[in-house]
Amino acid sequence: MAAEQVRNRWFWAITAANVVVCVLLIVFIYFILIALGAFAAGVTTWPLFVLFATGSVLTAISLPLTRSVPTKRKRRLGYALNGCTLVIYCALLCTGVSIWLHTTRRLFLVPAGFQGDLYVVHALDHGQKVHKNYLRTTYLFSNDGVLETQDPAPTAFSDEYAYVYPDGHLKKIGDAGPSTLPDTPENRANTTEVVTYFARSLTPIGPNDCAMEEISIGTRSFLLSRRFDGPAPDKTHPGICH
Repeated sequence: MAAEQVRNRWFWAITAANVVVCVLLIVFIYFILIALGAFAAGVTTWPLFVLFATGSVLTAISLPLTRSVPTKRKRRLGYALNGCTLVIYCALLCTGVSIWLHTTRRLFLVPAGFQGDLYVVHALDHGQKVHKNYLRTTYLFSNDGVLETQDPAPTAFSDEYAYVYPDGHLKKIGDAGPSTLPDTPENRANTTEVVTYFARSLTPIGPNDCAMEEISIGTRSFLLSRRFDGPAPDKTHPGICH
C-alpha cells in the first residue's frame, strides 16, 4: 500500500510538472512571436527546445503511469491532462518540421574585406549557377557586391554569410540583429567585428525591374557611419529583367 501511495504521488507530481512545462512552452512561443513581430534584437530560442524536450520526456513517463492510478475518475483526469500535452507537443513538432522543410537555407560567400551593400538580384532567366544540396544553397557575390541568380526570392529563409579568402578559407560573419543597431560609444569604436545588418527586400516597380534583396555588411563602426534611408542604386544590368 505504501509503495502504491508513493507511486501515485510521483504520478501526480510528474503530471503537474508536465502541465506547467506545457503552459510555459506556449507562453514562451507567444512572446517569441510578439518579439519577432516587433523586430526585437537578440531573440533567444534555446529555452524553447529545453521546454519541449522536458515536456516530451515527462509525457512519456506519466502516460504509462496513468494505468496505476487507483480510481477511474483520477485515471480519466490523468489521461486527459497528459493526453492534451501529448497532442500539443505533437502539433508543435509537426509545425516545426513543416517550417524546416519549407525554409530556404542559403549561404552567401562574400569577397574577404568587402564592406558596403550587397545586392541579390533575382533575374529568373539570368544569373550564376549555384551549388545546391539538401541542406542549403551556396551563392557567391562578385567583387562589387552584386549577385545575380535565377532563383526566385524565397518567402521563408534562413541565411548565413561568410567571407571567402583567395585560398578558399571561409570566415563566418555574424548578424547585428533585426532591430536598430545601437549608436553607442562601444559600437562606434568597434572597427574589427564585421556583421550583416538590416536585410530588406526591394519590390520591383516596373515590368523590367527585378526583385532584389539588399544587405548591409561591415564593421559596427562602418555601419553606424552610413545612412539607410536613401533610394537603392540601380544594380541591375540592362535587359536581364523582363
